Amino acid sequence: MTIDSPAVREPVAGPLTTRDSLPRRAVDLLAAEWIKLSAARSTWLIVGLGLLGSIGSALLSNNSTVHKWDGWEPDERAGFDPLAASFSGFALLQLALTAVGVLAMSREYSSGSIRTTFTAAPARRAVLAAKAATVGGLAAGVGLTASLTTFTVSQAMFAQKHFGLSLTAPGAVRAILASSLHLAGVALIGLALAVLLRHGAGAVTACFGFLFLAPVFLQSNRGWMLRVHQSLMDSAIRHLTVSHVERHGPSTPGAWAVLLITPFVLLAVAAALVDRRDV
Repeated sequence: MTIDSPAVREPVAGPLTTRDSLPRRAVDLLAAEWIKLSAARSTWLIVGLGLLGSIGSALLSNNSTVHKWDGWEPDERAGFDPLAASFSGFALLQLALTAVGVLAMSREYSSGSIRTTFTAAPARRAVLAAKAATVGGLAAGVGLTASLTTFTVSQAMFAQKHFGLSLTAPGAVRAILASSLHLAGVALIGLALAVLLRHGAGAVTACFGFLFLAPVFLQSNRGWMLRVHQSLMDSAIRHLTVSHVERHGPSTPGAWAVLLITPFVLLAVAAALVDRRDV
């Protein structure tokens, strides 16, 4: 019997630090997290309802606008923004994808399976990164689909009255990409808050307050409240999905920065805390 048999030469499991094992383990983590996310019926139910509600409400509203257009006064027509109207129903999809992000983590805390997850993959930050990649990727894809659909159909409606826009219109592609990025961002915020609070209902409530209530209560035209309001994701996405420049809105580079930095900061805080807890 020789010692050079395949069974002896083949390592059972390489250490996490080996150069060839890291990509393989990263792919395994991504695959595992995608299976958990996609296998949950609630994921597709929430996404489906969010898509149906957001696209349906936007198209119904825009169809009503087309029918009322001939009766509008000139100043009403001048104040109407066909680009912004394409995304008028996205608050529903925003809330739905936030819930998907929360449930991606909170369902494991509530069931206790988070202990199994962290036992199988002790690198907790890597687990969080894999969850963020799958949740963010799903939300970005859903957001891009919804944005293209509502923009294309809405502008086809508006073209009946000769004020529809094409994809080559100024700001159109920017608005579609920004909307997709924004929806990915709110899903990641939901994931991060679920890690921080370890409670599904609490995380959804916190997301609702941060994304929907804070822009209302912090709205101002001057002083520190104006600067705070400009740094919110609501202000950023409004600025990037309108045809005209808002007087008290953020700058375009600032708006893009808010959409990118806000979820990143919350995920960084979550990553810093996840290693310091027992689960």
